Amino acid sequence: MNNIKSIFNFLIDLVKREINYILVTPTHALLFITYRCTNQCRMCTIWKRGKKSNKREELNLEYWKKCVDELLSRKIKVIEIFGGDSLIRKDVTIPLIEYIKKKNENVIVDFPTNCNLLDEETAKALVRAGVDRLYVSLDGTVEIHDKIRGRRGAYNSVLRSLEYLVEAKKNLKQETPEIIINCTISALNIDSFEQIIPVVEKFGADTIEFEYVGEFKEENIQNTSVNGIKPNPFYITSGSSNLLTREQAYLLKKKMKNIRESAKKFRIKIVTQHIDALTIDNLTEGMILNKKCYFCRYTVSIDPFGNVMGCFHFNNYILGNIKYVPFSLIWKNKNHRRFLKFQKKGKIKICNNCISGVHRNPTLLQSFYRATYFILKGKGFDER
Repeated sequence: MNNIKSIFNFLIDLVKREINYILVTPTHALLFITYRCTNQCRMCTIWKRGKKSNKREELNLEYWKKCVDELLSRKIKVIEIFGGDSLIRKDVTIPLIEYIKKKNENVIVDFPTNCNLLDEETAKALVRAGVDRLYVSLDGTVEIHDKIRGRRGAYNSVLRSLEYLVEAKKNLKQETPEIIINCTISALNIDSFEQIIPVVEKFGADTIEFEYVGEFKEENIQNTSVNGIKPNPFYITSGSSNLLTREQAYLLKKKMKNIRESAKKFRIKIVTQHIDALTIDNLTEGMILNKKCYFCRYTVSIDPFGNVMGCFHFNNYILGNIKYVPFSLIWKNKNHRRFLKFQKKGKIKICNNCISGVHRNPTLLQSFYRATYFILKGKGFDER
């Protein structure tokens, strides 16, 4: 009976998503509190953007509250507090989360963090504020994680923060936030990434999700232009590519199979679907070939300065600024419609490298096919 109910809800959600796609109905919000970051990740350049930005121009708490009021009036269901390292702005992040949950406790608040600034008091504050899902990046053993994240001590910060969070939930008698470990797989950690599973389980994490590294190709960046504006994505490799070779890609598929087979012996929930949905060609070429973009139609992406972006991967194409224009006059305005038109016609070439599309952009038929394939075959695409 539960399986039938789950399938029914799955299909209902897919149909709702198609309706929202057609109507361009916002249901999610991605709020970049700051671009500044305490890491210097090998697969991401947002920290470089943060170094160039003027922190005095970042929105203060009152502006963010005003923004939230407008978003909630549009019945936004999920709000993600994002960065850079958003804990650099503790003056904004924690009171803003409290404000969101006070205004509507049913809104889901997501909070990704690298844990560098997540001390014991901050852990308590986040739990009290009402974060629903807290995402922690962890990519491998101490040497590998610190190297990937470009900061000595990053690994130890994660483990220490997990202790603080679990203890805070226990002491405050709260079931949330769900503590989710995000492990980004690339050529930098392919040999040993799975070693983190028993570690994070021991420290009390609830879920671990394996994802693939994103990498926008310079050719597609140069061949993309909307109204004369070129994208400036921050998932750009510094130096050599972090994508897998074919040999490494088949190794990854083998490891995913072994992880699923051994998942029952762990108490922690293990999610492999984001890797299962990728073929060997996807993994080695970095080409995702998203047929449609739901993300730019249902997610409101706002940068640290109040600019509503067409897509957070295309941060310099601005729809409008919430400091000066009400959100109701920004969403689906002329700039937005132009962006959606270019995307629908396949003119935004960076969409072909968009790793965000793996779990955000499958069409109704693709979603149904994936679910059926994974359930019936019990394995991912191109898995031997």
